[in-house]
Amino acid sequence: MPMTTLLLASLFALPQQLEKNPAQLLVSGPRVVFFSLSETERDSIARMEGLEIDDVLDDFNYTTGKVAVALHRRGITVDFTTAPVILVKLANGKVRRFERRQASDPVGMVLTDGVREPQFLPGMGTEQELLTTIQEFFGVKDQ
Repeated sequence: MPMTTLLLASLFALPQQLEKNPAQLLVSGPRVVFFSLSETERDSIARMEGLEIDDVLDDFNYTTGKVAVALHRRGITVDFTTAPVILVKLANGKVRRFERRQASDPVGMVLTDGVREPQFLPGMGTEQELLTTIQEFFGVKDQ
């Protein structure tokens, strides 16, 4: 990974990914929330199931870090969380609840514009796939 990309990705991703595992994350307004496993969950999966989850999480963190830089340039707020519950508050006052444990994958994203029904998208993709999905949701043209 080029040093510039690593530095930019760490500026956007690292502080949020090192957060403690709060019970929930509450967001509002337009944003992208990338979710992944906490360190404790990762260690538990690795021990209990013998799965090599570190490679998956490293790939996810690298890719979403690059995506976060691109989104920041477009003025889209990005959060990274390991919170088990993600709450999205809409402009009409309603709150949508998403639980990571109900996801089919340990990583993924929640997209919200603060008005329409948010999208809960488990799984990961390439940088281009994630950007395309996000741009389509927000109606943003590629720059």
